[in-house]
Amino acid sequence: MNQFLPVTKADLAERGWEEFDFLVITGDAYVDHPSFGPAIISRVLEAEGYRVAILAQPDWRKAGSFTALGRPRLGVLLSSGNIDSMVAHYTAAKRRRSDDAYTPDQRPGMRPDYPSIVYTKILKELYPDVPVVLGSIEASLRRLTHYDYWQDKLLPGILASSPADLLIYGMGEKPIKELVRRLKSGIPFNEIKDIRQTVYLADKEDAKDDDIVLFSHEECLKDKLKQAKNFRHIEEESNKYNASRILQKVGKQVIVVNPPFPPMTEAEIDASYDLPYTRLPHPKYKGKVIPAFEMIKFSVNIHRGCFGGCAFCTISAHQGKFIASRSKESILKEVKAITEMPDFKGYLSDLGGPSANMYRMKGKDERICAKCKKPSCISPVVCKNLNADHTPLLDIYKAVDRLPGIKKSFIGSGV
Repeated sequence: MNQFLPVTKADLAERGWEEFDFLVITGDAYVDHPSFGPAIISRVLEAEGYRVAILAQPDWRKAGSFTALGRPRLGVLLSSGNIDSMVAHYTAAKRRRSDDAYTPDQRPGMRPDYPSIVYTKILKELYPDVPVVLGSIEASLRRLTHYDYWQDKLLPGILASSPADLLIYGMGEKPIKELVRRLKSGIPFNEIKDIRQTVYLADKEDAKDDDIVLFSHEECLKDKLKQAKNFRHIEEESNKYNASRILQKVGKQVIVVNPPFPPMTEAEIDASYDLPYTRLPHPKYKGKVIPAFEMIKFSVNIHRGCFGGCAFCTISAHQGKFIASRSKESILKEVKAITEMPDFKGYLSDLGGPSANMYRMKGKDERICAKCKKPSCISPVVCKNLNADHTPLLDIYKAVDRLPGIKKSFIGSGV
């Protein structure tokens, strides 16, 4: 039977751990399911041989909440949650929500606004020399100067407001594996500056030939057009095979955004989803309902990425436009695990992804894709190089429907 990761001192003692390597802090409830980013990163680190403890929804008004498990040996990995905290807290009309889908019994007020900033400041007061790495969509989308709807103004990249040591944007498995590999080889944390898909704040950074130097944060505050030009670069570099490093001055410092990793291979993405998740909320929430979990507990994510490039969507800045698909075997293995869950009645709620019907789709000639910098493969017209064959996807649907225990499977993601 799969075990949950430790969440209390008693859990640590039960495993015989006198210390642990990484503390993963999340603004959501602890749900050990691959639809929740902190669960994936925790299991990836566990698979790499590290001891990982989970601290879910610490009380930011009490410093003791952050020291309940003790000091981590190597660092803190911090996620504000699966969705942006401000979206979780406020409606589009900027009214405070009365519930939170990622909290037991939808209880509101279990995390602060902008927890990436608030949590990090507390951690740095408690453990000044312990490295803090920011992740999640809240940090990922705030890596450079951005418009904050809630305050109705431009804010600097989040590392200028948070004392975190490093930021990982996008899907975090490859950068976190590279980070721990470097640490294991003896490289000090503060010397690790060149890992792809990471962002750091430097006192000084000289631009190299291929770097893109954006207008400074202060210039953007004075001129909206400069911010618009910056945004175009950021969007393009998030959706290129061979992206450039991005630099932006903020005050006397420079935010450095390293280019992203290539899309995950089938073997790499399978490895993430084949880890020993319990697929359940932690038992400490017994008797309580977590709506975000209820929605996805009988669903399966079959790929990442979306080449729609819709103006209202942030997938392109977080997952990119290139599709990374799981193998048929990995998908069927997960579906079989769902059929064995005690409360499964035979109805699979979703076989999908960021967009349900982009499984295995990519360029016919990937050399053309390597030169492309458009964020969308389907707008204003469908790219002639796009292989939009649905045959592999239909094969998955049919194979899932043939499995014992499956009565019906649904497509719950956007098409």
